[in-house]
Amino acid sequence: MSGDSARQRVPVAQEVFGRSELAALMRPAVPALVDGIVREVWRAVPVYARRGDGSYGRVTRHGVECAVALFVDLVEDPLAPRDRLYETCRRLGAGEAREGRSLDDLQTAYRVGTRVGWRWIMRLGRQHRLSSAVMARLAEMLFGYADELARMSIRGHREAQAELDGTRAGLRRRLLRLVTGPVPVTDSVLADLATAAGWPVPREVAAVAVESAVSPSWGPEVLADLEPPHPYLLVPAPVDARFCAQFGGRAAVGPPVEPRAAAHSLRWARTTLRLVAEGALPDAPVTWCAEHLTTLWLLSDAQLAEQVARQELAPLAQFPDRTRRRLGETLLSWLQNGGNSEKIAVDLSVHPQTVRYRVRQLKQAFGERLDDPEARFAMQAALRASALRSPGA
Repeated sequence: MSGDSARQRVPVAQEVFGRSELAALMRPAVPALVDGIVREVWRAVPVYARRGDGSYGRVTRHGVECAVALFVDLVEDPLAPRDRLYETCRRLGAGEAREGRSLDDLQTAYRVGTRVGWRWIMRLGRQHRLSSAVMARLAEMLFGYADELARMSIRGHREAQAELDGTRAGLRRRLLRLVTGPVPVTDSVLADLATAAGWPVPREVAAVAVESAVSPSWGPEVLADLEPPHPYLLVPAPVDARFCAQFGGRAAVGPPVEPRAAAHSLRWARTTLRLVAEGALPDAPVTWCAEHLTTLWLLSDAQLAEQVARQELAPLAQFPDRTRRRLGETLLSWLQNGGNSEKIAVDLSVHPQTVRYRVRQLKQAFGERLDDPEARFAMQAALRASALRSPGA
């Protein structure tokens, strides 16, 4: 037989390979192909081969085995059922989502597997002298098949991510309400819940009370409950002023505290927001509690402050309202300025003689209590709290 005659018969021989014959050629080499793909995937994506966790390796090999076996089945029968492999691919995508990972590594694994598979098909073609038409058909099948698998994994990832987002959002709300609730949270409980909710626990946090809900444009480090009537957030401290610039209405930033003490920061932030609304503190888009701690202390319990004022300032009750107010402001200035009449006169914009007259009235009303350091402290606190509660007066 001449060489020309042999070359002329090659295309004829190539075309006799039907689907069943092609599949029969492929099946004996499947185990070696699986091993090759797994090795290359582990080299390209080391996390899939990480030591100490055999589950990743088993999952990788199982996925490759299913994919290769089904591809050969499809070569023989394009209508072979895909359901089992599709479910495997969806689970692979979902697994990446539950690990908190993107699909980048899985997509890399698909590309590597496709490349190794195509090299294997090329060697098969050369070995059995498959025609260009058969090779083109196999290439079209392989790359289309890889796209299908990737789409199934993307679907699984999206479905799992949507489920996780809903579950995680609920966990984050629960964590926030627990941390800012009345019962202190232990470190172990906080760590477990934070891990489940995807919240990196900061060293210190600050509560931010806001008047109205704001757009959720922050990252996972921020916990938020924007439900009315009292929306609030818990953010890592220190709080950047630029972070507060996104709030539409008033906001109050609580002092920085340990995460377990977040309830206190929230209580102070909400009190501050209320005092701003009542006019006891200056109106501003953002109020920092740390700048008004004394005011918060004096007005943290309005009823108690009223009781203190009633008890400590009882001698003033004998005077008419107008006189009582003047004596009250004089007493406060006297306490703040150490009894210096000249300073008090400047402070109140009155004549020093007027000051001395009022001081005599105060000494007659309060007697020896004006010489008692503890009584003077209590009176000054009561007067300052009264002035803060009624800034117009």
